[in-house]
Amino acid sequence: MNARDFTTLFRVALRRQRFAFAAWAGSFYLILALLPRAYQKNLGSMEFRRSVIEMMNSNGATRLLFGTIPQPGTIGQAIQWESGMIIMVLTAVAALLIVTTAGRRGEDDGLRELVEGTGVSRATVFAVQAAMGTAFSAVAGAGCGFVLAVQAPLFSEVSVTGSVCLGVAIFLVGCAFSAVALVASQLADDAVGARRLSLLVLFLAFAVKMAAESSEQRWLQWLTPLGWKEPLHPFTDDRLVLAIPMAAIVGAFSTLAWRLYAGRELHGAYLRSARRSKARLRAKSVFSLSLRLGRRRLTGWLAGVVAMAALVGSMAGSFVTLTKKNSNYSDLVGKMGAGGDVTEKIVSIFSIIVGILVMCEAVSAMASLAETEKRGILDVELASGASRRSVLAGQAAAAAVESAILSAAGAATLAVTVGASLDWTSGREAAWRTVTQWPAAVFAIGFGSLLYAASRRLTAATWAAVGWSFALSWFGGILNLPKWMLDSTLLGWSFSPGHTEHVPQAVGLLAFGVAGSAVAAFLAYRRRDVLAG
Repeated sequence: MNARDFTTLFRVALRRQRFAFAAWAGSFYLILALLPRAYQKNLGSMEFRRSVIEMMNSNGATRLLFGTIPQPGTIGQAIQWESGMIIMVLTAVAALLIVTTAGRRGEDDGLRELVEGTGVSRATVFAVQAAMGTAFSAVAGAGCGFVLAVQAPLFSEVSVTGSVCLGVAIFLVGCAFSAVALVASQLADDAVGARRLSLLVLFLAFAVKMAAESSEQRWLQWLTPLGWKEPLHPFTDDRLVLAIPMAAIVGAFSTLAWRLYAGRELHGAYLRSARRSKARLRAKSVFSLSLRLGRRRLTGWLAGVVAMAALVGSMAGSFVTLTKKNSNYSDLVGKMGAGGDVTEKIVSIFSIIVGILVMCEAVSAMASLAETEKRGILDVELASGASRRSVLAGQAAAAAVESAILSAAGAATLAVTVGASLDWTSGREAAWRTVTQWPAAVFAIGFGSLLYAASRRLTAATWAAVGWSFALSWFGGILNLPKWMLDSTLLGWSFSPGHTEHVPQAVGLLAFGVAGSAVAAFLAYRRRDVLAG
């Protein structure tokens, strides 16, 4: 491997991914920069925390999602327990996306063929792909550790060693799922398949972590990178030496990826694509074609929404009991949810969790429009006589229908599980709150349509709206952000027959989504060339 070729190619790949690096890592830094003071304000005295920790650890809902809170419950321990887990999951998602973009997406676009045609070796190309995942993991892990460490002089309950240990855990998770993405890129026949396979592994990894917490079989934590934080014990024992065998596991996966890469032909794959068929496809309209092409995506998201709604809904009773027993925790829930009593606030939080997934599917559906243009499907549609505006309008309508299906499925599942866990009045409230999160998805569709109409490269920027809304919904109240900033979220504007105060905002989201799609279809999209954006 030529070091000069590696340096040049790595700098090019890093430049192409610089915005992704900055967006993901910057959001992690911002959260950890604000959390210590917010936790210090909300956690209360150490004696009071001990009783809270006992209740939280005895609560199956929180233990499954975040694990066990260490004693005595310092600020650092609280941060690594909840926010640390969330950042680890998001780091894994970011690493998967960055590696598949730098690797399999570059191969699909012909960049790998071009680079190897200049004399760069296959080993150098693979090394750059692996280095991109490692570089992002290092930026995320080292940056998060540094942001917490510099606050150690200000907060006695945040130690430098614990900050470093948490940063190492985040780094190892990113590297592990970078290796997973490298393996998936060799197995799948394109970037979309590699991402789906990688996300499936991430889902299974979280399921194994939950199994380890529910069964109290701690050895299971070693089988999933999402469980590696617990053996390291950040802000408690800080067992940094255990990072060595974890790094060895990551190295083994990277070696497997290299062996698969070395034995694969250019544009080849080890798994047969399930998205290709010799059967004749008949579509009556662009709308029906869009639905047909998105059926696998819809099936996957439907399974995820139903599973998540069933999980959180079944825990409603435990959350309500925990919240009513603890006034500080009740105040914290009050900042995150909307409604009158504790039950309504928790139902509101659950509906937002499902709403985030519905928004993600809507954005993914609009992003697939850029993919169809890139793969030449749009050319076929236009050659068959379909107009540009019908293509964009058909995709927007299909995305709206898919998101409506997910909202209805999530609402029904949440109604049944919350009703069984609490009471059926709360179940009906959960159904209303969930299904009325759909306007946020419609807004995202309209916003994505406008960005796609301007340039297909801008379509991915729609994810910024999802990330912004998630951050404000989950952390905004805890961080005591200004009301005008909290009101900029797309989520949380749900309503029910007994609580109609958010109806104007929901109607506004719907109006923007429809108007945005219409303007994009009838005006903006007609002003650029296909594949020229």
